[in-house]
Amino acid sequence: MLNAALISRNFARLLRRGPVDLTHYAVERHELCPAEETGRSAALYPEGAMDRIVALSPWRNLDLEMGLIQGTPIRHEATEVLVVPDVSLAGAYLYRGGAKERIGIGEAKLYDRDLESRRVIPEAHLVSSWMGADFFGNFMQDSLPLELVPPPDALRIVAPTKPYMHEAGYRALFDLPPPPMPRHAKISRLSLYRDFSQNSFKLARYNELRTRLRANLGEIPPSAGVFLRRGSSLGEPRRLLNEEAVIEFLATLGFDILDPERMGADSIARVALDAPVVVAVEGSHLGHAIYTLAAGGSLLVIQPPYRFAMPYKEVTDCMGMKFGFVVGLPAEGGFVADIDEIKQMLERLA
Repeated sequence: MLNAALISRNFARLLRRGPVDLTHYAVERHELCPAEETGRSAALYPEGAMDRIVALSPWRNLDLEMGLIQGTPIRHEATEVLVVPDVSLAGAYLYRGGAKERIGIGEAKLYDRDLESRRVIPEAHLVSSWMGADFFGNFMQDSLPLELVPPPDALRIVAPTKPYMHEAGYRALFDLPPPPMPRHAKISRLSLYRDFSQNSFKLARYNELRTRLRANLGEIPPSAGVFLRRGSSLGEPRRLLNEEAVIEFLATLGFDILDPERMGADSIARVALDAPVVVAVEGSHLGHAIYTLAAGGSLLVIQPPYRFAMPYKEVTDCMGMKFGFVVGLPAEGGFVADIDEIKQMLERLA
């Protein structure tokens, strides 16, 4: 089917008609949580760790990471909802006039075989983002909490998203049925949320989902600690070459070793529930720890030297948890973790 919305947008750009930012078309803007200034705790790491960092993740920058490492105060921007009228949705993009905004996964095509007949939706609330559509960790920490924001009777919609193997299981644990995913629609009144900040409003929703999960799982004796395998199918390769040696050491401390690629969400949550510490290589699989980690618990992240990133420090700061990291030693085909450093960091985080 021809993507009329994209064709119209391209003509508008050619003729330089109208703004290119979709938010300029908003007729209403409401603040859901004002901007906030908060303090943060410093990350814990062993001596010499910073010297091993070769490169950051392409999604991160040095100023952001240093603020998280040092625990400097931060200003969280306000959380807002914008109401935009007469928006066209086609695949993974929203259009109006010369504006085009990506909200999911997929290319914008002039001829798209996947487009269904266009439907008209009087009013809807978009409760997903392209980051959550593309990365499991962002789906867990951004998209699912966003679904709690609209009024109970509001129509929630989501954009095309990767088929996460654990989505259905976590939705059952959180009592969050999947919203519809229209691929082609004209929306008369669309609510768009700007919900990037790890503020008190986000904290309240994290806590709500943590409460729902515990209500559905019941009382379970907590593990001494959990190690999350990254597996081989998630995103960019981050090969911990001595993973088996790390696992052997952690097992002597009573840790449970979880392989999310071979387990359902319910099984993962039952083992990880209220563990005081979770250890894992940096990556989206740490999303499994957000809602199961004990209150006041700790994350110990094994950082690849060539892809250093601290997104989960933002989450632990928000929830009042502790965060530590070690940086691997570069090696052919991946990196190696220093087990003595892991032992030292577990003692410091206890």
